[in-house]
Amino acid sequence: MRLDPDDELSELVPLDDAPALACVSRRTLNRWIAAKRLTVIEVRGYTGRYVREDELLDVEHERRKARRQGRPGARVNAA
Repeated sequence: MRLDPDDELSELVPLDDAPALACVSRRTLNRWIAAKRLTVIEVRGYTGRYVREDELLDVEHERRKARRQGRPGARVNAA
């Protein structure tokens, strides 16, 4: 479903389908919502809750980028 038919980036994803799209668990998705990293949308006339696909993929991309950097203060052996 789209918020705006003219905007290709306004695709809404049902909350039940979002974890599979972002390759995370439902628990992780709930943490992102609690931390205000994701906005939950309720559309009048439709049952269920949704998140924006572009917002979901941005948060997931940030998570992957942070994982590649390693933990802060990690030592690297330069042998």
